[in-house]
Amino acid sequence: MIGFTAGRYGQEKANMLIAGVSEKIITPDFPAFLTGYPLPLDRYHTDVHDDIKAHCFYLQNRGVRLAIVTLDLCYYSKSRVQIVRRQIEQACGIPAGHIMISTTHTHSGPAPAGIPFGLWDEDREMYPHYLDEVNRQIVAGVQAAMMNVFPAEIAIGHGICGKEQNVGGNRRDKEGLTDPQVWVTAIRDDAKAVRGILVDYALHPTFLHAENRSLSADYPAYIYEYFQKNDPAVIVGFQMGASGNQSSRHFRSGQTFAEARRVGYALASEAQRVLARLEYDSDPQLFSMRADISPALKPIPTPEQAAQDQQNAEKAYQDSVSGHKPYPLQRTLECALIGANRRLLIAQAGEKALDGYRALLPFEIMVLGIGAGRIVGVPCEMFVEFGLRLKQESPCVLTCLATTTNGASNGYLYTQEAFAEGGYEPMVSIFAPEAGDQVIDAALGLLRKECL
Repeated sequence: MIGFTAGRYGQEKANMLIAGVSEKIITPDFPAFLTGYPLPLDRYHTDVHDDIKAHCFYLQNRGVRLAIVTLDLCYYSKSRVQIVRRQIEQACGIPAGHIMISTTHTHSGPAPAGIPFGLWDEDREMYPHYLDEVNRQIVAGVQAAMMNVFPAEIAIGHGICGKEQNVGGNRRDKEGLTDPQVWVTAIRDDAKAVRGILVDYALHPTFLHAENRSLSADYPAYIYEYFQKNDPAVIVGFQMGASGNQSSRHFRSGQTFAEARRVGYALASEAQRVLARLEYDSDPQLFSMRADISPALKPIPTPEQAAQDQQNAEKAYQDSVSGHKPYPLQRTLECALIGANRRLLIAQAGEKALDGYRALLPFEIMVLGIGAGRIVGVPCEMFVEFGLRLKQESPCVLTCLATTTNGASNGYLYTQEAFAEGGYEPMVSIFAPEAGDQVIDAALGLLRKECL
C-alpha cells in the first residue's frame, strides 16, 4: 500500500491541498464488440481512431483523500466498480467510499458487460479478462497520480454552450429542454499551471452511429485533444450530465468524426473560457457522502401486449423509411423500435428477467464535496429535467451531476410526461415513471444534510 501524507511538503503546509493526475490507456488488443447499438450483430472494431483511457484525479487535504476516475466506456457495472474500489483501497489506502468511478458513455467502445441489449446478467460478461485489465489500469492510474503529487489549488465553475452553437439538443423534441452548462473542475499547481481538467456536459456521445467500426471515445476525445495539443501533460477527463433525452440528432450535419470534433472543440473552447475566470482554493474541504436507493420498477407487460407494441413500432419505423421522412424522425422511430424489441424480450422472459436487473440495485448516490463545489454521482441515464431540478434545488450553488457513475442502470429514468407520450426511453426502461424523482430526492437529501 502506498503511504503518503501532506508532511512531505512541511508541517507549515499541513492544511494544503495536494493533488495528482494520470491517465492509462485501456484500448483492447483484440477486435472487441462495440456496444451502444443493438445492430449490427458483427460490430467488432476494425481500427483504433483514438485510444480510450482511464483518467485519474487524486486529491488530499486535512487527512481526507478522494479519487475520481473517468473511463472511456459506455458504462461500468456495479460489481466491477466494487471490485476496483477494494483494489484501490488495498493498494493506495483511499477509502472505497471516497472513490468515484464514472464513464463517458461512448457508444464506440468495447462491451463492458454482457451481450448488448440482451437481458442483464453480470455473470456473463463478454470480456472478463479485458475488464480485469481495465481494473488493473485503473489501480495503476490512481497509484501513479498518488506517486506524483504536487501542491495544488482547485476550482469549479461553468460556462454555456448549447443550441445556439448547434451543440446539444433534446432528441425527443427539437425545441425541448436542454442543459447547456459546461461544468469544469480544474486543478493547478503552485506555479499556476493547470494540471488536470474535468469536464461535465449533458449530451449523449453518439455522433458515431452503428455503422462506425472505429474504436473511439466519440466527442469527448476531441475535448482531450483540444487541451493536450497545447499541453500534452495535462490530464483531461469527462463526465456525462443528465443526458437521457439529450442527443445531437437535431443539431448535427452528420454522424461523423468531423462533427464529433466540431462539438468536442466547441465544448473545450468554452471550458477554456471558464478556466480563465475560475477562483481557486488551496485549502478546500474534501468529503464524500453516499446513500443507497432502490427505485420503483415497472410492471412487466404481457407478451401479447409487448408483441403488439413491437409490431406497431416496426410499422411506424418502416413507414418513415419508405416515406422518406426527415432523418431525425427516422432515428426517433428507430429508437422506439429498439425499445419495443427490448420490452418484448423482457415480457417473454417474465419475472425471471428481473433477477439479473436486481444485481444493479440498490443504486448508489454519491456526493463529493470539493470546497464550494459538489459533484453528484448516480449510475442512471436520467432525463435532463432531473439534472435541472437537482441544480435548481441544491443548497450548494456549484452543483453538477455525473451520470453513469459508480455502476450502471441499464435503463432510463424518464419523466411522467415522457411515459404518457411513449417512445424509446420509457419503453426500453425497466424503471417506473417515479424513479427519477426518487433518485434526485435521495441526492438532495445528502446535499441538504451536508449543509445543516
